[in-house]
Amino acid sequence: MEPKITQQLWYLTIKNFKSMIRDIAQLVWLFGYPLLFLILFKFAFGEEVFYLMAPGLLIAGPTIIISQLAGHFAEEKELGALQRLITTPTSRSTILLSGLFSQLIIGAIQIVIFLLLVFLFGAEIHSNANIVLMFIIPILVSFSSLGFGLLLASFVKTASSTGLSWFLILPLQFLGGVITYPAFLPFLPTALAVDSLRSVMTYGILTFEEVGLKLIYIFIWGVAVSIIGIFLFQRKTAIL
Repeated sequence: MEPKITQQLWYLTIKNFKSMIRDIAQLVWLFGYPLLFLILFKFAFGEEVFYLMAPGLLIAGPTIIISQLAGHFAEEKELGALQRLITTPTSRSTILLSGLFSQLIIGAIQIVIFLLLVFLFGAEIHSNANIVLMFIIPILVSFSSLGFGLLLASFVKTASSTGLSWFLILPLQFLGGVITYPAFLPFLPTALAVDSLRSVMTYGILTFEEVGLKLIYIFIWGVAVSIIGIFLFQRKTAIL
């Protein structure tokens, strides 16, 4: 990547990140929903079910980023910010990647907070559990979720349209084993992540066959949907 493009990407990523953390309502939603989800799940189903489903519940938060990224670009469209950026030498792929990276930073902060909450809530963690992998797995889900967010951003024109994101979020959660066990569709990135996280967190398994291959598949999901999302967004010239 050329130095100029790298500089543009860094500048836009920081700009987007600052814009996001200034939006209190969005931050409350991004961090409050998974927190409320954890609390209600534990008290509604009891500690035994909570311990069983804790790996899946950790994946619930990263899927919400789909709506955040789509909402961010929809708001940029409404405010005319994207139109102004398009007239500059900055490429559309750089604009899209900056939104993805800024959301990924938010996602990383979210994951750290909820890992701490799961510990505080008393979830059973295997003595051999790898803490680094317990962070990396949800990050990969955030990455794949952001790819889906880019896909959605290609179609939504207004921030009010981002409710459509739930047509992606709910299937990923319910069919991917976030709320149900086992997963109905084991090939989904959420299902692969929940299985990997359960192997690491609950059983302390660290073999490549059990964990590494699934992580590669999640990464491939993220790359594939991100490429498609960027391609579609670039093609939607009328939206911009």
